[in-house]
Amino acid sequence: MKVIFSERVEAELERHFAYGVKKFGRPVADRTFRRVRRFLLESLAAYPRVGIYRSERDIYEVVIPRTPFVVFYRIDTAAGLLTVVAFFHHAQDR
Repeated sequence: MKVIFSERVEAELERHFAYGVKKFGRPVADRTFRRVRRFLLESLAAYPRVGIYRSERDIYEVVIPRTPFVVFYRIDTAAGLLTVVAFFHHAQDR
């Protein structure tokens, strides 16, 4: 399944990465966000229904393993497309 990020998610990824570099240093931020991208582009693409389905919003939610991040996404099976619509730190109000 092809994975795409909304503009909002792209901006959030950049913001959280910059914060990670500032707070923890470049090597830690690089390692964490490699893990984030690998999960989103490989694991989630291969197993799109791994998240918890929230029927009231027609959206899936999943915590990215070994990171403090949570993503929300939608699946369009007809188009073979998974759209990541939100990206949060677990401590953020979502």
